Amino acid sequence: MTAFNYYKLGGSLEYKHPTYVVRQADYELYEGLKNGDLCYVLNSRQMGKSSLRVHIMKQLKEQGIQCASVDLTRIGSHVTPSEWYGGFVSELLRGFGLSRKVNFGTWWRSQEFLPPKQRLSELIDDVLLTEFSGKVIIFIDEIDSILRIKFKDDFFAFIRACYNQRADNSEYQRLTFCLLGVATPSNLIADTNRTPFNIGRAIELTGFKLNEIDALIRGFEGRVARPKAIMEEVLKWTGGQPFLTQKLCQLICNSSYSFLEHQEKQCVEELVQNQIIENWEAQDEPEHLRTIRDRLTQNAENQTGRLLGLYQQILHQGEIPADDSPEQMQLRLTGLIVKQQGKLQIYNRIYAEIFNQAWLDKILTNIRPYAQMLNAWVSSNFQDESRLLRGQTLQDARNWAADKGLSDLDRRFLDASQELEKRDVQKRLQAEAEASKILAEANEVLVAANQKAKRRIQIGGVVLAIALITAIVAGIWANMMIKDIQRERIRSLSISSTALLNSNQELDALVAALKAAMQLKSATWADANTRESVRLALQRAVYKVKERNRLEGYNDAVRSVNFSPNGQNIVTASEDNTVKLWSIDGREIKKFTAPNQIFISAIFSPDSKMIAAISANNTVKIWGLDGREIITFQGHNEEEFVSSICFTPDGKLIAAPSEDNTVKLWNIKGQAIKILKGHHDSVWSISCSPDNKTLVTADQEGVVKIWSIDGRELKTFKASKKSIFGVSFSPDGKAIATAGGDSTVKLWSLDGQELKTLGRHENYVSSVSFSPDGKILASASADNTIRLWQVTNGQEIKTIEGNGYPFWNISFSPDGKKIASVSEDGLVELWNAETLDFEQLIARGCNWLDDYLRNNSRLNEKDKHICK
Repeated sequence: MTAFNYYKLGGSLEYKHPTYVVRQADYELYEGLKNGDLCYVLNSRQMGKSSLRVHIMKQLKEQGIQCASVDLTRIGSHVTPSEWYGGFVSELLRGFGLSRKVNFGTWWRSQEFLPPKQRLSELIDDVLLTEFSGKVIIFIDEIDSILRIKFKDDFFAFIRACYNQRADNSEYQRLTFCLLGVATPSNLIADTNRTPFNIGRAIELTGFKLNEIDALIRGFEGRVARPKAIMEEVLKWTGGQPFLTQKLCQLICNSSYSFLEHQEKQCVEELVQNQIIENWEAQDEPEHLRTIRDRLTQNAENQTGRLLGLYQQILHQGEIPADDSPEQMQLRLTGLIVKQQGKLQIYNRIYAEIFNQAWLDKILTNIRPYAQMLNAWVSSNFQDESRLLRGQTLQDARNWAADKGLSDLDRRFLDASQELEKRDVQKRLQAEAEASKILAEANEVLVAANQKAKRRIQIGGVVLAIALITAIVAGIWANMMIKDIQRERIRSLSISSTALLNSNQELDALVAALKAAMQLKSATWADANTRESVRLALQRAVYKVKERNRLEGYNDAVRSVNFSPNGQNIVTASEDNTVKLWSIDGREIKKFTAPNQIFISAIFSPDSKMIAAISANNTVKIWGLDGREIITFQGHNEEEFVSSICFTPDGKLIAAPSEDNTVKLWNIKGQAIKILKGHHDSVWSISCSPDNKTLVTADQEGVVKIWSIDGRELKTFKASKKSIFGVSFSPDGKAIATAGGDSTVKLWSLDGQELKTLGRHENYVSSVSFSPDGKILASASADNTIRLWQVTNGQEIKTIEGNGYPFWNISFSPDGKKIASVSEDGLVELWNAETLDFEQLIARGCNWLDDYLRNNSRLNEKDKHICK
């Protein structure tokens, strides 16, 4: 084996690979599993978990122990319980070599009367523990991919139940599990009564130590003068981090450096600087450093601010005491930080040089709108109050911070700014009282001056003029002071409304916003910033009150909803094997049923006279509105998580995904007119252009393709590093909107150029829909919200919050006044999509608060009449 390919970067090392390093974790995991312990290896990425699994499995198999591995990423996380457990069982049968002996499809269907989790239990009882007489070990890899599955707690409770079974059923003494992934036990399951982790054994993976890595040193033989001395320098830079250590070893073997005796330190340092640290983002192949960066700055749980704040402490102090808090555990999972002797410190010198203070300042500047002011305040030893935020700037910062996991420093800065704001308001109130007094005195001066003028006009002209000027100046000054104070009162009410809204006190937030709005109406002199802050506060408060109607009748997840082009009906598709036709007022008109068809999407024909629906295996059915089945286009055996169809505007053709990552164009008679080939992964979304000339398709890899209606591929572009769940032409056919697995909502030109990123959700975006006039784009997301975006400027104009379940699909009504949505909990809802002007917002808010204002004893009399 040559030096060029002696070392291996990325992926699992095959059994007995020459560079596999045996660590303490190997001995602990082997002995633990052999003794029947539940073992779990939870660590950051690229620490060698999968390689450890491969080697331990092989060693156990050599001892006659039956082992199988299930990689949960193969099953996916956007699936139903039946799909997920079915995938798990299928992987187990394949892993244990039982696929030919036990037909998965037949066995699974024979257990349909049982819940999915109990079917897994039956498999263990009736198949695994029956077929095998010895020990059985199930390795579950990439366990963190289960985090977004809402039934994950049941799965971990099942593992614990298998261990509890040992007391009643000795056969279960032969069964054990090994869990591997990038997570913490508390991430995976919080319920201490159901978690298996408090009865399991944690296996800690540490970095390579010099006395363990003879296998790596051997790769230097014949290439450098002193292999061990070189390895010592390598470990000084990598800290023994497995991936980095292998990478640096390979760079050394492929470099032009001579590595002469006693020049090892200088040569390794130059190599690290030139080929790893300098321009590191471009040189980071295979990806490692960028993975750490992304886990730190794109935290899915909105903890980026807190993680960066915690990292800043370690950067400044060198190390901090480890307390295993959730934030510390999350930071350790990035791989950037390691726990040693009860302290948290940066893992190695390479990380320290790349993720340094300059890098951190740049990141914090990008995520904090007030970074410059904060840094100046900290530099003044927290004394310079001129650096604190005030007025609209403070309100904007508070709004930005509302859903962020902030560091202690951020909170201290914002709290200090809020306290200063309160003091300023108190000072202004005192000034208002003084101004009122001055104004009253000025009026007295004017009256007295007038009286004196009548009696002494001839002799007191000059004195009178001076008195009048003094009084006028005092009056003008006092009036300005009063306006300034009134402005601050209005702004304070806006801030108060936002704070109440963020703490879910919706009605009180609306009261505060209405008070600000009413005061603003009388303040005709108010500046544009004040008016905008009030409008935004009122808009948020009004839109927070849910405007919706529900279409009742589903007990399973509903995957699709669409309005008929004539605006009279709605169609929905569900995982319960049904497609339903509804009236616009929510009455169920017709139910179309097809056994064993999990329907993913349903649409109307352009003339509103037919309904087409596609199932998970890409079978397409077309019905008349009277329930008569017109035709079926047969699908294939593999099931997809997402699928969609579209009619061409002339109603003559239907585009639908098909087998082998293709798209088929069908006529209404069921004849396949064209097959569009070019995607390399499953096609999940399709949209037909309004001009009848093109269609756009998007796949699971994030690739978007534009086709002519005669089947020619016109354009291909990469819209996301992750899947594209939804794609839609704008009503004028000049732009394309995408719903990304990377949580973004984007607009693209027809030549594949990104026009703009409208915004970002907190989880993947499942659907996008344009308003009929093309001015607004609605997006639905697994973060349980629907957001409305202004297409021209990308401004978010409305957020609709659901019941805590992911939204699957949305659709604008033809008149643009309503949005229909469906979600994982089976709800079909109609929402008010109108965007209201200032007066309409006031009217809507007052209308909703009528009873609350009249009957709430907590409100004072003045507040009860704010709408009068």
